[in-house]
Amino acid sequence: MKLIKLFNIQNNDVITITGGGGKTSLMFAIGRELSQAGIKHLLTTTAKICISDVVADQCIINEDITAVLHQIEKEPEKEWIIGKDLLAGQKISGFSNNELLFLQESLSPVVILNEGDGSKRKPYKFYNEYEPIIPSLTTKIIHVIGAEVLFKKIDDEYFHRSELYEDEEEVFDELVLKKVLEAFIKNKLEPEYGKLPKILFINKADQDNLEKARIMGKIGKLIFDQSFIGSLKEGWLEEC
Repeated sequence: MKLIKLFNIQNNDVITITGGGGKTSLMFAIGRELSQAGIKHLLTTTAKICISDVVADQCIINEDITAVLHQIEKEPEKEWIIGKDLLAGQKISGFSNNELLFLQESLSPVVILNEGDGSKRKPYKFYNEYEPIIPSLTTKIIHVIGAEVLFKKIDDEYFHRSELYEDEEEVFDELVLKKVLEAFIKNKLEPEYGKLPKILFINKADQDNLEKARIMGKIGKLIFDQSFIGSLKEGWLEEC
């Protein structure tokens, strides 16, 4: 898919992935390309990752960040997924900004891929005040949304925290998409992260969802620095 080139990923980038509809899958896909390119990198979260989504022998779960560093240094070429704790035996929690900065400085050059949102496996979500959790050392933000949400009723079937959407519209159409994406930029990224490169990725642009993805990608292009449609399942990506 050439994700490294399309997203212009550089050494010491810290990429925070937000939204829904394939965040974890995108993080792993970028990680695989970095591995193939021989670029040292770490996968982590400032939200939570389901332990069932990761390979056990790739995990380092330890609240002692120095111990995490020492284990990485033993096999620096390995694709590590790191976390601070295992919550209820199911979800990996992540480290603080200062702890990630410690790892970055100790391992430099290293690319850090961070999942900054939880979406309960839904194609998209609406936001509480404290979400997303974006580390201050982030250099690039990728916002993900599943193409299947377009023209769907705004309810729990397709949207995590659908109850937080309080406007009068009931269907997630083009106008709602534009309004929601603009609000995400304004309320969640500005002013603290407004100058960072902001990338929109419309995932699941396969079969019946391709035309929806194209509509969404054109809208996203007007709001984000870059807008892509693609299918992680089918293994393709194209810029709008």
